[in-house]
Amino acid sequence: MAKDKGTEVKYQVLQWGPCIVHLKISEDFQKKLLKGAAEARKQKKDFRPHLAGIIKEEYSYQDRKEYVSEIAQFLTVYDAAYEKWKNEKYKVKPEYILNSLWVNFMKKGEYNPPHDHSDFLSFVVFLKVPEEITKEQEEYKGNSAGPGSLTFLYGEGNRQSITYQSITPKERDIFIFPAWIKHYVAPFYSDVTRISVSGNIMDSVKISQVRIANELAAKQADKLENPHEGK
Repeated sequence: MAKDKGTEVKYQVLQWGPCIVHLKISEDFQKKLLKGAAEARKQKKDFRPHLAGIIKEEYSYQDRKEYVSEIAQFLTVYDAAYEKWKNEKYKVKPEYILNSLWVNFMKKGEYNPPHDHSDFLSFVVFLKVPEEITKEQEEYKGNSAGPGSLTFLYGEGNRQSITYQSITPKERDIFIFPAWIKHYVAPFYSDVTRISVSGNIMDSVKISQVRIANELAAKQADKLENPHEGK
């Protein structure tokens, strides 16, 4: 509400763009994910064929079910934030499935180009952020968040609008976002390794609808092949 010479003007700002939620994981969950990351690295279950990153070491976690209960808590917070952001309750509460979980051992000069994901939601957790990268960011001269930054892109690039969010990640940060939103990670130049974990979440409601549609299609195909069966 603005006042000018005794006159009150009521106004509101409309919500715009995607809903992205920033949280912190616990130290216990950080340790659990780091232990799983070390095991994934040892097993060398290469996940790079599924990813866009220019990163040499990206591995799938061996048993993602071990992490579902903790991740589910963050998704509950995301749902509450989404309803508040949209100012509208879900008509049907989403039921989520952790579809993939992988670790990124990002080194000097490596980066993630602009890309998106194919599922419903995605997230990234920063497990280890060496002090050398923080120092790089502090010494950086420029308008972006600097070396190793995480950037989300949305919109047409008009300078009168906020069309991107550029973040300097800290240890134990988790960002949850719609899988379709474009994002990228800038390189850093210190001779260190930053460890992050990413995951994709499916909406099981949509998956169940696909299953039902496939079953109906199969029944229809069967009728076409056997028109007299059951008569």
